[in-house]
Amino acid sequence: MREQLSKKILLIEDDINVRTTIKELLENNDYVVFAASDGKEGIQLAQEIRPNLIISDIMMPHVNGYDVLKSLRKDPKFDDIPFVFLSAKAEISDFREGMDLGADDYLTKPFRAASLLKMIENKLIKFDLLHKQKGATNKKNEKKDVLTENDKLFINVKNKPQIIRVGDILFIKAEGEYSNIHLVSGIQILKRKLVKEWELQLPESIFLRIHRSTIINLNYMEKIEKWYNRSYVIYLKNYPDKFIVSQRFATKLKSNYIL
Repeated sequence: MREQLSKKILLIEDDINVRTTIKELLENNDYVVFAASDGKEGIQLAQEIRPNLIISDIMMPHVNGYDVLKSLRKDPKFDDIPFVFLSAKAEISDFREGMDLGADDYLTKPFRAASLLKMIENKLIKFDLLHKQKGATNKKNEKKDVLTENDKLFINVKNKPQIIRVGDILFIKAEGEYSNIHLVSGIQILKRKLVKEWELQLPESIFLRIHRSTIINLNYMEKIEKWYNRSYVIYLKNYPDKFIVSQRFATKLKSNYIL
């Protein structure tokens, strides 16, 4: 029996023909598939079965795919469950909105069966890997104190040891299993450590996670602007690019500042 037999996939699709075709495809490849015909049913089913991966259409009546994603991401149980959109809409703005809300990937209709299967396989492998690392990290952090702004970190940079001050970190951005640490000085350091691990270790009064992949140093925040869908854009001092606060992390930003 193949390993993915225990993997539960929730499919949310209002088109019965598309829903039936995808369900049969996945079941023929040994996945356990639960199908919902609309967003409301999909949210209820997700709470009941807690799937390993969710595939959802975007354009559905009453509760669309974006609303499903926003609803589930509010629940910590669904914080890291892969969420993939299926849509006939291919505009860049649609993709950006979904990614800002916390989607993991897109597949535009029509698509090849092989593309869907490969994407699912990759997302589930990554999901399992992150859970193993998270378990190890949680054990490691049980006895680890949170860092302070003036604490020092010992990091190897190109095989050369370097000591950096926590408060000199401008922002941290995920790159797969690694984190790209951007210092105020402009130096970048790549370290094999997940953003979630940094979030647990860095002081909350200074560092804020604004996206699944990004943590910023609030001491260097220069400007905040409103963004669409009730979210925000942040500019850091002496850094040219803007940082988009995904909607799921906007509430935490509001608790730090009156916006």
